[in-house]
Amino acid sequence: MYALVNGQELLLGPIAFNYRMINSVLEEELELDYRVTSQDYKNVPIIITEDIRIIPARNDIPEFDPRFQIVSQTSRTIADDEVVFYYGVFDKTLEQIKGEYKVGVKPERQRRENTSIEVTINNSTITVSTDRENRLALIAKYVAGPGPHNFKFDNGVWLEITTEDLQTIIQAVDVKVQEAYDWELAKIAEIDACETKEAVYEVEIVPPVEMPGVV
Repeated sequence: MYALVNGQELLLGPIAFNYRMINSVLEEELELDYRVTSQDYKNVPIIITEDIRIIPARNDIPEFDPRFQIVSQTSRTIADDEVVFYYGVFDKTLEQIKGEYKVGVKPERQRRENTSIEVTINNSTITVSTDRENRLALIAKYVAGPGPHNFKFDNGVWLEITTEDLQTIIQAVDVKVQEAYDWELAKIAEIDACETKEAVYEVEIVPPVEMPGVV
């Protein structure tokens, strides 16, 4: 990480060695003719004038638990050879933790929503995708009018299905999708009901992975 300073004034930083950004400040803000190249990071510290220089920068971040705490920059020091950014640790509120944890609920609902189910039609068991694209295809076929329709399902089975068959399949898919949304609503309510920060993280969102052969 690097910083562009003018005496005790911080102009840029902490940043990666973005020579275009540095040159923009040198040209537009400082009105200097000096330019750096993409390889000049090897030459840091770079003394441009007596006060203007590019020097290393680092963050001084104390240990913290990201589940319950956040860090925020509180101060900085500019020395001749380095800029140090100091951070403080602050506790998250219960509501903040709940809000952050809820972010993981939607992706899991989408995973549960976009799966496949088995439906028996005319004594044949077919595998039907419940993803949005396939749901739209089934509905479009249903709206197209009376069958029979030739339809290829996920397990490679072709069936001639009637409008009534399509209705049965669509209803089965809808039940599965609704289960996913009901799960999402219940998880949100479970998180909202938590009275402690620790309890929030005890709410299971993603099922634990079962290891083969482990009893």
